[in-house]
Amino acid sequence: MDNPINRELISLLACPNCGGDLLEAKNRLKCSLCYKEYEITNGIPILYPDNTDVGHLREEENLAGMMRQPRLSQKEQFSLSQWSASKQEFWEMVRSNIEPPPKCFVNIGCGFDSYFVQFEEQAYIFVNFDIVYDVYALTREHGTKSCIAGDISSLPFKRSSFDYIVSIDVIHHESDKVFALLESFRNLLKPGGCLFLEDPNAWGMFQLAKSIILPKPLYRFLRSAYHRLKRSAHRPADYEFPTSVWSVRKMLRDLGFRNIRVYPNNAYPCIGETSFQIYKLFKHIDWVRKYHNYHYMLSAERAV
Repeated sequence: MDNPINRELISLLACPNCGGDLLEAKNRLKCSLCYKEYEITNGIPILYPDNTDVGHLREEENLAGMMRQPRLSQKEQFSLSQWSASKQEFWEMVRSNIEPPPKCFVNIGCGFDSYFVQFEEQAYIFVNFDIVYDVYALTREHGTKSCIAGDISSLPFKRSSFDYIVSIDVIHHESDKVFALLESFRNLLKPGGCLFLEDPNAWGMFQLAKSIILPKPLYRFLRSAYHRLKRSAHRPADYEFPTSVWSVRKMLRDLGFRNIRVYPNNAYPCIGETSFQIYKLFKHIDWVRKYHNYHYMLSAERAV
């Protein structure tokens, strides 16, 4: 039998096609405006809009599957430890910038992240959102209360619903429409709410030559050829492209965000131990850890 849907979650949802309120009816959700119906599977609303790019969805499912595959080489294991350390630094940054509960979070593009547990245990409302339904097998193991499967291009939430939005390694998956994505994030925040964002950095010390100097089409072609020749089990999608901390910061300003802060990051994923030793020579410089790390991470407030 399917798990019941979290009633608190329904109050946050909107139809991804027209924005209408969603009403529960016989283990389905029905839009009060366009009458579109959506399935609920294991207590998880499946809220894909009609215009979802099925090819993109299948590629994201493939990437999610690769993320679950074991990494056996020493370099991959080292990089994985750096990913873990980087994520821990991100969540420490989040915790240092939030108010006590009750406050409402959404983690957009949550993937296999289980950090929601510590927030739910402290009575925050925490919604996990991802395009890939299968990622919730892990979050269900940790007892999450609120999960949504849907398309980031048509976020199925009411405007001004959240105090905090989390976005980790997501916007580079939509590298050709970052501004529109950030605008949708702003619209979901309550006035004074905060966006916490981390993304692969085009200006990273070991990414700079590839993502800034090379033209984007050439970079994508060479990256794809490299992973095919290597027969990589963890290749990026062709549409992925690192974003620039400076361009994203400008977009946020243009969208009316304020108090935009960039934070230093000590971990550096996607390099081997030798390259990390080179990074260590420079990482005592605050500017390098903020603007030339593999990741940049920032917070930004929606204007009141």
